[in-house]
Amino acid sequence: MRRPMFRGGGINRLGGLLNASLDDLGIRNKIIEQQTISRWAEVVGPNIAGASMADKIHEGVLFVCCKSSTWANELSYHKEHIKKKLNAAAGKTVVKDIRFTARGYRKKVESLRDEGNRPVGLDKIELDEKSSRVIEKLASIAPSPELAEKIQKAITASKRLEKVKKGD
Repeated sequence: MRRPMFRGGGINRLGGLLNASLDDLGIRNKIIEQQTISRWAEVVGPNIAGASMADKIHEGVLFVCCKSSTWANELSYHKEHIKKKLNAAAGKTVVKDIRFTARGYRKKVESLRDEGNRPVGLDKIELDEKSSRVIEKLASIAPSPELAEKIQKAITASKRLEKVKKGD
């Protein structure tokens, strides 16, 4: 008779398999990158977040859309400090360089404003119930509640950012 998988360390094997799969597929780094993007406003503060938005990370380069070329220029002087704070928040080196640009900011930011035309964070963007259920289901396969929570947060942030980029 075969023993159930979750007895005698089976859950540890499942956790190891999940961790290895996340690494093999490159998903772990994508999750950390999305978490870093979603923490932009928290790390840089409300003034800078009101004039800029982290867009994407590609090969260690964080692309940030700014309100104007003046903001892009000013933030470029603070690049090293911002980079250190973002990497500290991520717990590892995720951002190797930051590129600031004034292109496309207005279109992306319009949907991130409240009634008073003040910028709001990604956490204020609502997802539909179907998306929320799918995210919960995906996260539920994680071997620990802590990992499930991190996966859920990363996927949620990614979906919210995707919604902003589409202009929904």
